[in-house]
Amino acid sequence: MSNFRIDKPFETRPPRLKDLVNQHVMGDVWIRDTPFGPVTDSLKVAEHFDMKHHNVLRAIDKCNKELGTELKYELCKNLIENNHLSGPKGREREYRKVDITEFGLTLLLLYINTPKARKISAEILYRFFILKTYLEGLNENQIGALKGYYRKQMKD
Repeated sequence: MSNFRIDKPFETRPPRLKDLVNQHVMGDVWIRDTPFGPVTDSLKVAEHFDMKHHNVLRAIDKCNKELGTELKYELCKNLIENNHLSGPKGREREYRKVDITEFGLTLLLLYINTPKARKISAEILYRFFILKTYLEGLNENQIGALKGYYRKQMKD
C-alpha cells in the first residue's frame, strides 16, 4: 500500500520543488541551502538510490554530454563539480563529487535508471500536474497575491 496522499494539496501557497520532493518523495537528501537554492551531492544521491557513486557520476557525465550545450539548463550552475576527501585517516585522497541543485536533480533523474528513480520522477511530474490544476482554479487576485508573497520572500 502506498503512503501517498493528497490533503488539500496547497491550501496556503504552492510549495517549492524542494518541499514537494522532500515531503512526498525523497526524504532528507538536501545537505544545505546556498544562494542558488538547496543542494545535495552525488554521494548523497548514490546513498539514497542504493547505487555506487561512480554510477551516479557516470549518469551526471551523460547528462552533461547530452544537455550541456543547452544554455537554458545552465548545467554549470545546477551540476557543480566539487571534491571530497576520503580514505584511511592520514592518507585521505581527494575524489570527485558533484553538488546538485533542485533543478539539477530533476534533470539527473532522467539519467538514473533504477525503479526508485523512475518512481520519484513520476511523483514529481504528478505533483506538478496537481500544482497546475491548483493554479488554474485561482482567480487573478489570488494569483496576484501569490506573486506578491513570493516577491516578498525573495526580498527577505
